[in-house]
Amino acid sequence: MGELYQVGEKVVYGIHGVCVIVDLEIKTLDRQKVQYYVLEPVDQPGARYYIPTQKPAAVAKLSPVLSREALNNMLANRTIPEGTWISDENQRKQKYRELISSTDRAAILAMVRALHIHKDQQAALGKKFHLCDEGFLRDAEKLLCSEFSMVLGISPQEIADYIKGASGR
Repeated sequence: MGELYQVGEKVVYGIHGVCVIVDLEIKTLDRQKVQYYVLEPVDQPGARYYIPTQKPAAVAKLSPVLSREALNNMLANRTIPEGTWISDENQRKQKYRELISSTDRAAILAMVRALHIHKDQQAALGKKFHLCDEGFLRDAEKLLCSEFSMVLGISPQEIADYIKGASGR
């Protein structure tokens, strides 16, 4: 079976951010040999994640790191697709959970921008931002920050302006 990814390659692994594939390891589990990608998060040296290469659902959580050009194009597109903000809290929670566990960075970026707009609107009305929305915003920004910081070569603290769309880059 041909491997999608190679040892030494950087990938984004779901909510864990950018990882390096440090090894392809075979382990015996219930008398079956199973091959795993061994990932090490770039921001947590020593931590390891084992992804079974034969499980499409597990491998689907891996995606190549965006190119600088693809990232800049994504950041330049400031439109937020219709339906990104969902008024019904339960539907919003379900959709945002799905988005955060996906590999669709453009959709996650749109979600982050929609949350920032809603947060600003709530503040202007003197209302509080929902705690669950704050959690989604924090998790999504953390997810994007790891990759965006590495690709753009800037500090994680500078990424927030890019994500909010304050930067003209």
